[in-house]
Amino acid sequence: MKKVLALVMVLALALSFTACGGSGKKVKTGIAIVSSLKGTAATADETGMAQVDSTVAAVTVDESGKIVACKIDVAQNKVPVNADGTFDTSLTFKSKQELGTDYGMTPASPIGKEWNEQADAFAAYVVGKTAAEVEAIALLGEDKHFGPDVADLAASCTMNVVDIKAAIVAACNNAQDLGASADDTLGLGLSTEMGSSKLPTADEAGLVQTDTTYAAVTYDKDGKITSTCLNVTQAKFDVTAEGAVTPKSETIVPKMEQGDDYGMRGASPIQKEWNEQANAFAAYLTGKTAAEVSATPLLGEDKHFGPDVADLAASCTMNVVAFIDAVGRAMA
Repeated sequence: MKKVLALVMVLALALSFTACGGSGKKVKTGIAIVSSLKGTAATADETGMAQVDSTVAAVTVDESGKIVACKIDVAQNKVPVNADGTFDTSLTFKSKQELGTDYGMTPASPIGKEWNEQADAFAAYVVGKTAAEVEAIALLGEDKHFGPDVADLAASCTMNVVDIKAAIVAACNNAQDLGASADDTLGLGLSTEMGSSKLPTADEAGLVQTDTTYAAVTYDKDGKITSTCLNVTQAKFDVTAEGAVTPKSETIVPKMEQGDDYGMRGASPIQKEWNEQANAFAAYLTGKTAAEVSATPLLGEDKHFGPDVADLAASCTMNVVAFIDAVGRAMA
């Protein structure tokens, strides 16, 4: 009899745990990007620079608005410009997380921690907090580089977290119910290219353009995607034959946030805007593994390398090469 009662109690506890939100509890997935640009003219003695720093945060958030998981990265894309306006159009870029110890913050850090270590420590610290609580995290002064004024982080994160905080708050606020569960793994991947750049001529200014694609991905214990958020930032700089470097705009608005203002609908053969097509491709990835995403068939160059997938023929025909790369990095 005692054994029967014990079994009943165990089952009751299990059911209670599930009802209160056990491992299968649904969460929302969000991503947000905060960017800044800086153009420095070249001189006869010093190389100029076209630089964009894009801080990205990916989160999952529960029904009470508390962060369940958080990932942080930065695309710091630097393009050196010579005094004659020339630059390397074949540059490749790694995010700060991908650089790891090669980023080189450790020697300058008062706590001897690399950028990725400090970012991971801050990401772990915000788990369990709401957007309002993250926003309220106190910061040290300018002389301390606006690091967090938090005793629990004194030994693990002292770097500037202003943009990191802003990105996390925005990611929490725009998080959507896309099918993720609390026990899924959250990944964040970045992919940058500058194929649209062009060198200046005697008659026309050149263009430094870096396009960074971001993918926040959740996947289950079997490696199958449960939710995906995609976005892209475009940083553009005019470059003259005299080495002047000027940002084309003071701010960067990610493509997803631009909506109809991005202006793809008129040029699209299916009359769909960029954000609509990106969301359609993201939804298509649900249930797929990293290998299956990588194997997505593509149409030829004349079709802009859109997906060669019948289910997407009416919803996504734009180039998805960078999406596939970013998702792969998020799940690596």
